[in-house]
Amino acid sequence: MTNLRHVLSQPENKRDIWFFFLSYFFSLFNYPLVRAASTTMFIEEFGAKSSPLAWLVTIVVLSFTIFIFNRYQARHSVQKVFLWVSLLSTVVFASSTLGFQLHTSYASYFSFVWKEICIVLQVHLILAYGNNFFKREDFKLLVGPLGALGSIGGILGGVITTYLGNKFGPTTVSWFSLIFVLLPAFFFNRTLKLKTEGQETSSSPLESINTPVVRRYVIYISLIVMVTQFVINIADFNFNLSFEQNVSLVNEKTAYLGSVYTWTNVLSLVLQVLILPFLLARISEKALHLFIPLSYLSLFLALFLTGSFALSNVALFYIFLKASDYSLFSGGKELLYQVLLPEQKYGAKYLTDMFIYRASKALIAVVLIYVQTSSILNMMMVTFLLIWVILVIKVFKIQRNFLY
Repeated sequence: MTNLRHVLSQPENKRDIWFFFLSYFFSLFNYPLVRAASTTMFIEEFGAKSSPLAWLVTIVVLSFTIFIFNRYQARHSVQKVFLWVSLLSTVVFASSTLGFQLHTSYASYFSFVWKEICIVLQVHLILAYGNNFFKREDFKLLVGPLGALGSIGGILGGVITTYLGNKFGPTTVSWFSLIFVLLPAFFFNRTLKLKTEGQETSSSPLESINTPVVRRYVIYISLIVMVTQFVINIADFNFNLSFEQNVSLVNEKTAYLGSVYTWTNVLSLVLQVLILPFLLARISEKALHLFIPLSYLSLFLALFLTGSFALSNVALFYIFLKASDYSLFSGGKELLYQVLLPEQKYGAKYLTDMFIYRASKALIAVVLIYVQTSSILNMMMVTFLLIWVILVIKVFKIQRNFLY
């Protein structure tokens, strides 16, 4: 705690750290609002079984978006990139909500697709900035508090989502969320610009990772991210199917999802405040990364062996996966980037946390369009968790080339 207070009190951190924290807080605050509203409208129009195809469309749109913003960031600050992401997201969500209210076909499709792109771009641009602004040891101390603050934002956003969803329905939630889609850009724009506007770097972020050792390291991080998304989206798909079968009314759907996201963020907060600092202080980063898939595997086998696949149990498993992904895995993954140079960090995050993150979801979506048998999905879950363990061992072997 003393070391953390020292980091927060350093003169070079004082001006920016609170704006950095507030940007992250409101990005996580807006996500339950946006996600619950857009998911409810999408399921009402197309049904849960249409979600894998929508995930596939998401990666196509995301690929184009990354291409544009990667080129834009070569000449402009990350703050300006973030501002344009937030403005574009506000326009998309507003247009989709209005279209849904006017009973325009496919209006809800746009918000369902863009909600994932918005949160990925906002959160990972903020985290990439933090990776560059703070030193490795300082950032390691800040990972827990930062994640905890994000979890509190998610909890409050989830509570408000549940209240507004019950009282007014998904469209009111969606209109209200627009305020908080824009607000992070206001705070993030006040952080210190690490590059002068109009000053083009020697290479774009993606070009900076095109060296053999860096490329190999980033590829293995990408494979870990890919497998995590396979695991989480299989759980997500099972939850959506069970949710659709057991919750029928529109307002109840929005409220139930709000509750799920609230409890996800409550658990994430507990993991951030109590578990992550304890683990980082006592075990290696490698052990932390091994703990995550092994804990998933243990819980899933417990569900499978007992045959407990009621909605409540499926939701609990889903909540644990999402909460630990937001906290333990997110914090551990950010530390993997610390051995890279500044532009390499942005390039690595463009590739892994933005493109691969959604490409993995699209790839598993293609599979889920055709494979929806429980026994096959269960075998896939176990297989991917075991592959995850192997990849963790591989990535830390490569990391030694950077550290020693």
